[in-house]
Amino acid sequence: MKLSPPLLLSAALLAAPLSLAQATADAPSPTLQLQFRGTLRDAIQKIAEEGGLNVVITGELDTPADIRLKNVSAEQALRTVARAHALKLERDGAIYTLRPMTDEEKEERDVAEFPSAPPPPVPAVAPPPPVPPVAVDSSDFDLDEDEIKEHVRSQMKKVRRSSRGSQDVVARGRSLDVTEDETVDSAVVYGGDLRVKGHVNEDAVVFGGNLEISGRVEGDAHAFGGNVVLGPDAKVEGDVSAFGGSVIKQEGAKVEGRTESFGGANIGRMVAGEIKDSIKEVKKERDAERDSGGRFASFLLTFALLFGMGFLGQLFFPARMKALGAEIRAEPARSGAVGLLGALALVPALVMLSITVIGIPLALALIVVVPVLTGWGFTAVASELGSRLPLPRGRKTQAMVLALGLLVLLLVGRIPVLGSMVMLAATLVGLGAVIRTRFGHRPQGFPEPIFGGQRTS
Repeated sequence: MKLSPPLLLSAALLAAPLSLAQATADAPSPTLQLQFRGTLRDAIQKIAEEGGLNVVITGELDTPADIRLKNVSAEQALRTVARAHALKLERDGAIYTLRPMTDEEKEERDVAEFPSAPPPPVPAVAPPPPVPPVAVDSSDFDLDEDEIKEHVRSQMKKVRRSSRGSQDVVARGRSLDVTEDETVDSAVVYGGDLRVKGHVNEDAVVFGGNLEISGRVEGDAHAFGGNVVLGPDAKVEGDVSAFGGSVIKQEGAKVEGRTESFGGANIGRMVAGEIKDSIKEVKKERDAERDSGGRFASFLLTFALLFGMGFLGQLFFPARMKALGAEIRAEPARSGAVGLLGALALVPALVMLSITVIGIPLALALIVVVPVLTGWGFTAVASELGSRLPLPRGRKTQAMVLALGLLVLLLVGRIPVLGSMVMLAATLVGLGAVIRTRFGHRPQGFPEPIFGGQRTS
């Protein structure tokens, strides 16, 4: 039968949409190339973004997940992840919904996958060669919250004690690599990842990150707040544990000790809190060490300065220094009272001198001279104190007496409250002796400036 051209054109137009729909249906869906490590929720979101899927997630999905996909469709990846992590996957058109399975749904799934009835006999066929898994989850042990916190604290203390050698490596706020040709005593990372490809003689520890081992660790390997990934060539002679993460052991990895993992979002948050508190304690300890070192340096500097002043005074003004000592020995109370009045009068005297042009140079001179004279008076007090300390006669030199007296005064001055009172009293007595004797030179017949009367020697 001969068809007219108009009829052929109409049939072609009608068949074109059907052919296009068929071609679209037969076209293969795009495949994924994905490598991801993080929480299960983030992994699902990553698959949805890479595959262009509409995904709705409900429930707690904060468990760690390590996903490596190659040449698979997004839907297949989504179903595989759901099956591996006991998630309920439902599809409504172009929308996928995932949530954790209930206990009843898990039982139904187990019954469906592993029925109780034995399967019918099949002819004996040689089994296929086993395919090694990419990762094997470690066994889990139950610990309560207090035990986990104590484990974190003890490990932090152990790390602080052991990470002081010349071959130890420590990184804070960044990742660290131990290369293949590198050997270290211990490796510790705070707030980053640690990758061990070489040799660690002691422990490898990570706080707030992942630990990847493809080399050798003679001690323990711990990750607090992350995962431990053991490569095919990894060898750990001690224990391996992950708190707030998982231990992923690939085929060929060797662990001579125990393998423990304590996963879960709650444990992860708990470990993170303990790490934060432990880091604060470490900072406080270091600040205390720096303060202690600073105080010791200040002590040595003060001792050296006062000893130098006293030694120079004894060298260049021996008679005046002896006169100061005699005054302090004879009238310590009066010297202290005069020193107090002199210190109180110094401030208004400086103010009065500073308001006149002529008095300004005098005020500057007082600012320089008074501290120097007070320092000599203080060293005179120290010499008198040192002369009363038991020393062998052959060693009781002026320098030794001065050094011992200064040492006693400065050590007592470190005592809270009492030390400040003793140092103030010694300073006022020395200043008063300087004022009463005009720095060891009182002319005969010249009256005393304060507290007149006959002086007894």
